[in-house]
Amino acid sequence: NPAAPIAGAAKLLRLKGAYYRHHPIDFGQAPLGALGMKGWGETVEVETPLAETALVSMHAENIGLLPELAYDDKGPLAGYMRWLEYEGRKVEIARTVYPRLLAAARAAGLNVVHVSMGEYGRKYPGYGRAMQIAGPDPKTTTPRASRSGPPRPPDDRKSKLIFGEQFNDNRDEEHFGRYFDFAEQAKPAGEEFVVETSHQLSSVLNSLGAWNLIYIGFAINWCLWFSGGGMVDLSRLGYRCSCIREGVTAVENKESVRGEQHKEEAMWRVSLMFGYVFGVEDF
Repeated sequence: NPAAPIAGAAKLLRLKGAYYRHHPIDFGQAPLGALGMKGWGETVEVETPLAETALVSMHAENIGLLPELAYDDKGPLAGYMRWLEYEGRKVEIARTVYPRLLAAARAAGLNVVHVSMGEYGRKYPGYGRAMQIAGPDPKTTTPRASRSGPPRPPDDRKSKLIFGEQFNDNRDEEHFGRYFDFAEQAKPAGEEFVVETSHQLSSVLNSLGAWNLIYIGFAINWCLWFSGGGMVDLSRLGYRCSCIREGVTAVENKESVRGEQHKEEAMWRVSLMFGYVFGVEDF
């Protein structure tokens, strides 16, 4: 009863969760039966204890957000920039959406956990806190057995076909490592937890008693699904994994970038496989 809250009752987080109604197939339009699906258009009130929820900010790095890592096709990092096409959309999200999301989460007392893309996160106090809880990652998988001598080197020919001849020719690793970090708008505050791997993230979440995860970061259909700390691993460990539509972007290609079709596909997949899609204004 909102008019008469129970003394000491835990705070509840209430958000409108969008989900895709993947039914019914219209057999009269086969093989285009999916045209009959109800699709988007409805939301459900998703209510969870605030203390059992975490905002997971993942791979919110500073490429394109400072002069030393400028997003252009010249300079010491042009080899990277010529294939990181999603950075052109990420920059605006980091500048305008991220500050609002993190401010709202912190003001509400929501758990905020940061997943770094590499070792730059280790200098923040929250990484040490996380390591005290998580310890070393366990070795639980069996690697591929080598049946033809030592492991083969990367397929350089394939790399050049995908990323272009200039990928390695114009990619100053020392310069990159010197400046690579969280975006200024996404830096951990105080001792907010910082992790790199799925084991570390799950260990921290267990210590917090959090199971309801809301992801923001870059990019939803790449790192936020498949990298350490991403939705594939965490959903298999029993966590609900949702996202905020305006707080993510996706990797696109020349066939999909008009209309951000891969992002639209990613929203559909998140709502079917992992959790819900929330809106920035509601959050």
